Amino acid sequence: MKIKVVTNELKFPIRILFPNSFLRLFVSKRVLKKLLKRVDNVEEIIDQIDYKALKQVFKTCKELKGTELVNVKAKDGTEVKITL
Repeated sequence: MKIKVVTNELKFPIRILFPNSFLRLFVSKRVLKKLLKRVDNVEEIIDQIDYKALKQVFKTCKELKGTELVNVKAKDGTEVKITL
């Protein structure tokens, strides 16, 4: 995923690259347990996640690489663009 923000105040646009592999990492059971360690019913929450559906979502996102999700331009020249 790529996020690009352009404003008149900045000399160059802000670009944030977020690889799909990081998304897969954040939904893994081990990482979720560490992220949600202060939640009382972590095991119950993790058991409710459908990992087969998530795998299909990641596969679809990989096929749709380059698809523009958001492209907003304001009157003041600010622009935000998010692509897969």
